[in-house]
Amino acid sequence: MFSSAKKVLVFLMTGFVAFGFLAPLSHAQGGKMGYVDLRRAFYEYEKTKKMENELNGLTEDRQKERDKMVEKITKLRDKIELLSGDARSKKQGEIDAELVKLQEFDRGTRQEILTKKNDMFREVVEDIQKVVEELGKKEGYDYIFDSRNIMYAKESFDLTEKVVKQLNK
Repeated sequence: MFSSAKKVLVFLMTGFVAFGFLAPLSHAQGGKMGYVDLRRAFYEYEKTKKMENELNGLTEDRQKERDKMVEKITKLRDKIELLSGDARSKKQGEIDAELVKLQEFDRGTRQEILTKKNDMFREVVEDIQKVVEELGKKEGYDYIFDSRNIMYAKESFDLTEKVVKQLNK
C-alpha cells in the first residue's frame, strides 16, 4: 500500500505528465490556457471577508456565553469552601452539572463553528468555480488551472485578477 505522501506524489507526477502532454498539444492547436491563484481569489473575495466577520462575531458571542458559564462555576466553587457535609455535597452536585453543561456547550460550539466554516468554504469555492467556468467559456480558454499545481507559468497566464473583479461585482 502507498502512504498518503506517496499517493500525493503519484497524483502530482501524473498531473505533471498529463500537463506535459496536453500543453504542447493544446499550443499546437492554438489552445488557450490560464491559471488562477485560488487562495488569493478566496481571500480577496468580499463575500469571504463578510462571512469571516460573521464567523468572528459568532465566535465572540459564544465566548461571552462560555465566560458567563465559567463565572457561574467559579462562584459556586467559591461558595463550596464555606460549606460542609450535605450542603457541600449538594453544591458539588450543582458544580458537576454545570461542568457537564460547559463541556456540552464547548462541544456544540466547536461543531457549529466547524460546520459554518465548511459551509463558507464550500460556498466561496463554488462561486469561484462558477466565475472561472464563465470566464473560460466567454474568453475561449481550453484550460484554466489552479496555480498550486503549476511549477512555473508566465504571469500573462494569470487570470486571478479577472476572477476577483468578477466575484466582487
